Amino acid sequence: MTLPPSVLENDSEPRTSIRDIVERYRPVFDEIGAGAVARENERRLPFAEVELLRASGFTRVTLPRELGGDAVDHLALFELLAELARRDPNVAQLLRSHFAFIDRTLHGEAPPTARARLARIAAGAIYGNATFERGSASVGSYATTLTRDERGQRPDGRKFYSTGTLFADVVGVLATPDATTGLGPDPVSVLVATDAPGLTRVDDWDGFGQRMTGSGSTIFDGVRVAAGDVLARAAVPGHAGAFVQLVLLAALTGIGRAVVDDAARFARERTRSYSHASADRPRHDPIVQEVVGDLSAASFAADAALTRAVTALQRAAEAQHPHSSSGEDDRTAAIAAADLATAQAQLVVIPAVLRAATDLFEVGGASALGESLALDRHWRNARALSSHNPARYKARIVGDHLINSTPIVAWWTSGEA
Repeated sequence: MTLPPSVLENDSEPRTSIRDIVERYRPVFDEIGAGAVARENERRLPFAEVELLRASGFTRVTLPRELGGDAVDHLALFELLAELARRDPNVAQLLRSHFAFIDRTLHGEAPPTARARLARIAAGAIYGNATFERGSASVGSYATTLTRDERGQRPDGRKFYSTGTLFADVVGVLATPDATTGLGPDPVSVLVATDAPGLTRVDDWDGFGQRMTGSGSTIFDGVRVAAGDVLARAAVPGHAGAFVQLVLLAALTGIGRAVVDDAARFARERTRSYSHASADRPRHDPIVQEVVGDLSAASFAADAALTRAVTALQRAAEAQHPHSSSGEDDRTAAIAAADLATAQAQLVVIPAVLRAATDLFEVGGASALGESLALDRHWRNARALSSHNPARYKARIVGDHLINSTPIVAWWTSGEA
């Protein structure tokens, strides 16, 4: 398959509207949502659901049309992810690294190796990640190493929080090169096929939320990689940090929509009421109606914040387009605006959805606690997503920026102090 000189050429065909692209994938999303409660109660990993998304073409939805994709922009992609998360936020989040990898490749240069990677995705490949570790490595460094010997290069180490990698064909692992590689001290990203000898994936994620994202360990022991699969990290500013954070916010926004769906359905179908209730049935009770109205407003706020931040992300992406007339200052300003909007959106979406996932239970009595409904999954999943990048730090960063003009942190990491 041959790609154009730039893989980010403007498509000659008009873009598909967001409404039309969502409608196209709605039957697939609905099929995934139909089994979400059973998967939650059984902790059954969504391998079949990921295969359904692959077969439907969803995993290549952001690829250019030349590669069989839909060439959707960021506004459409994040609406799709929110709608997928409305059915099952696990499935939406586990594709985070996949779509982030496509986005980075599309907005970078287009050497033959990059074109080959996109062609592989066009053929159905799914990408995962192995970035963060549990261990003694300091902030900004990694215990996983890349070394070279007479047989070539090899990453060695153990990663945790490898979201999506259980379902992936290729995983990107961050590693620290040693002196034998001649690559310098800065971490590099190494692409490894998940069926490569020496790579082991372990389903040991033990968090109480997002339990089916495959966010467990990935072990590298003597894995061999080609030189072309070792990628230097981008030295220029970009919107990648905002992109990955917004995937989490899209998943949270989808949960907010699901809370409203489940609350309205529960109130509509419930026949039991209380002696001190305001109506004979919950659906006619003004107190219950008020609760559902408040839940809807919380979801509306999350929707609005996500849209505002993704719009800023879209502008940053357009400023970095190979054919953009934007100068360096304009690109830098657009990226900074996307980082700020993403941090601010986090401070809106997280409390709105967490509060809604708690207030949901005000629509009914003890029957709302039934495991067959699994309504508690909304709060647990929202809390897990919200804990990835603590919002309190973002509030301080935004305040520091507004008071002292301190730049917003675009990319964060973790480790020992």
